[in-house]
Amino acid sequence: MIRKAYEFAAEALRERIVRGEWPVGTRLPSVEQLAKTLGVGRSTVREALTVLRTEGWVDVRHGGGTFVLSNSGSARLEAPPIVNMPQLLEWLELRCILEPESAALAAERRSGERLAELEAILGEMMNETEEETLERSDIRFHAAVARAAGNALLARTLETLLKSIGPVMRESRKLWLFAEQSEAARLTAEHRSIVEAIKKGDPPLAKQRMASHLQKVEQTLRELKTSGS
Repeated sequence: MIRKAYEFAAEALRERIVRGEWPVGTRLPSVEQLAKTLGVGRSTVREALTVLRTEGWVDVRHGGGTFVLSNSGSARLEAPPIVNMPQLLEWLELRCILEPESAALAAERRSGERLAELEAILGEMMNETEEETLERSDIRFHAAVARAAGNALLARTLETLLKSIGPVMRESRKLWLFAEQSEAARLTAEHRSIVEAIKKGDPPLAKQRMASHLQKVEQTLRELKTSGS
């Protein structure tokens, strides 16, 4: 499989952290500075930082910079890659357990910083049509809701879970999530409704809307499984 630019960038940043160039607690240079140093675009750097955050190397604070959390892989949470439909259904079942509660906590503990992050991701999703970019934005949205919940362990667990889809299932996921523009628009509208509930500070509503959103995805998945069997 051909590695992508953000994967090379993540590896380069990881190596510098391991070498001690940026000790634990250090704030990394800005996205612009890192992009210049690595010779890549700012979007590539942002994706690389998202990878490192998911792996437990750094903490990305919206509007506050990126700080080193660990200088080894020991802090990482691992999840097995999802490679078939039964595993994907189990993956979604676990999300249905964790994410509605995450949304409820986000509505209770929301901050202006986290709301701004959610709004920024929604804006990106509304302006994107490319499947791979939409997929990454979808993952970023759900991870951002978890961060808004104010529980670091929950956020890292969900971020790791969201990143655990294997390459085969990632292609299948694109088919049922973003095959039609109308489907992408529906998902964005559902994400918007979740954010509105969080902004209102209504935990039961946020929980209900997240649960409904995931149940629709699960229904689509089961229909896909049935048609393919």
